[in-house]
Amino acid sequence: MIIEKDLSHIAKAVALANANGNAVPSQFADLVNDLKAEKLAEEFVLANGLLPVSDDDVREEFVSLDAVESDKDDIDENDEEQVDMDCVSGSFADLFDKVES
Repeated sequence: MIIEKDLSHIAKAVALANANGNAVPSQFADLVNDLKAEKLAEEFVLANGLLPVSDDDVREEFVSLDAVESDKDDIDENDEEQVDMDCVSGSFADLFDKVES
């Protein structure tokens, strides 16, 4: 019964699409244009291969990758995860053991 219901929904959708000449609703126009451009780009690459890379392209990519890699925070010398816990007093270390247990 569910299959018949699904088929009737599909039939209604096909009939509606055929009734309006298969026009894409305006809310999806940008999506359709993007998909067409992507398909054209894919066909171009398949037919011609990748475009040659210039030195400027490589430099620009290197700068952007370098910016990502150098985004790391400097080490905070007072961060408790970075400080050697051996230099903490015994009573203070015991307090940590009680809290974690």
